[in-house]
Amino acid sequence: MGEVYLDDRFKGVMLGLAIGDAFGYPIELMNYDAICERFEKKGCLDLAVSKRTGTALFTDDTQLSLFTADGLLWAHSAGADDGQVNYEDYVFLAYQVWLYTQTKTVAGKEYAWLFDPSQNAYKLRLLKAKGLYKKRTADTKNIDALLKIRNMAYGTPENRLNDNKDNGAVKRSAPIGLYFYNDTRKAFDMGCRCGAITHGDPVGYITAGCYAAIIAEIVSGAEIEDAVKTVISLLDNVADGEILAKTLQYALELVNNADIDPMEAVKKMGYGFEAYEALAISVYCAVLHNESPRYAIQLAANHDGASDTCASMTGAMLGAYFGEQGFPKSWVEKLQYKNLISAMADKMLKIVCSSEDDVVDESDED
Repeated sequence: MGEVYLDDRFKGVMLGLAIGDAFGYPIELMNYDAICERFEKKGCLDLAVSKRTGTALFTDDTQLSLFTADGLLWAHSAGADDGQVNYEDYVFLAYQVWLYTQTKTVAGKEYAWLFDPSQNAYKLRLLKAKGLYKKRTADTKNIDALLKIRNMAYGTPENRLNDNKDNGAVKRSAPIGLYFYNDTRKAFDMGCRCGAITHGDPVGYITAGCYAAIIAEIVSGAEIEDAVKTVISLLDNVADGEILAKTLQYALELVNNADIDPMEAVKKMGYGFEAYEALAISVYCAVLHNESPRYAIQLAANHDGASDTCASMTGAMLGAYFGEQGFPKSWVEKLQYKNLISAMADKMLKIVCSSEDDVVDESDED
């Protein structure tokens, strides 16, 4: 592999998570036999394109990831990088905006100012992307949690609001790893805090922290397996982190077990509906096929569980490693909102590198 520049890695993460999500979307919740019956003998092997839009459509995994990124950018504009405000406040507000795209409502009238340009100086660019309003396997746990949070009283690791531990928090956390790519511990801590906004079980939010930290390590130049090992070590000093350390270690052990069929290994880690299962499957696929994003995504998607989330997280890890060029060019070109996604990655990079600001593409694809 030739040299991969930082801008390639940023774009690789954002495009990779969307590509994996779009790859898994048509086969989400289908068992493997049904997938093979509908597609090919070995499952779904290519990115499907919608006849209506002419693009590969993604789900709420990508939607929420884009709103996570926008929340971090919003926090930057409000002074979070100078310690004036909390990043989590603005990530939460971005999630309220996402909630509006899915339900046409927010948790309470105290959030009405978000949509009034005379009161909210931040430009909500994502509201102009009409395709982001589409309900594509919208996460009910995220929606239900966000609808209950009044007056900014969102969940934190210190004040947990529920016992959610599904994959709803982890799947949206890759942009946190990008934003804090040069500080793995910060990426982990912020991943946990932003995950706890809606997911109160430690498994739910610590998994989000682990995923963000793995992305940060890979973007910084680590090998994928080494990034996972670093996060395992980091968990030694994290309360309630033991189950995640064991989960990640088990995924690596399966990678090194030459006697087990990869699809059987994926089954051993579960269906991907729980946060720790999704992370384990994604890590396994990314490390096992660390030289081929195509094969990694195919493996992560073609199983009986959460095909979109597992493939999305796998795609983000491989994108962090290879950059945009690691994916088949045809996949990138087919992706819905590829310009918007790339521009969001560029904007995050320029901010974290203290470079000149840019404008996100606002094309109204559907």
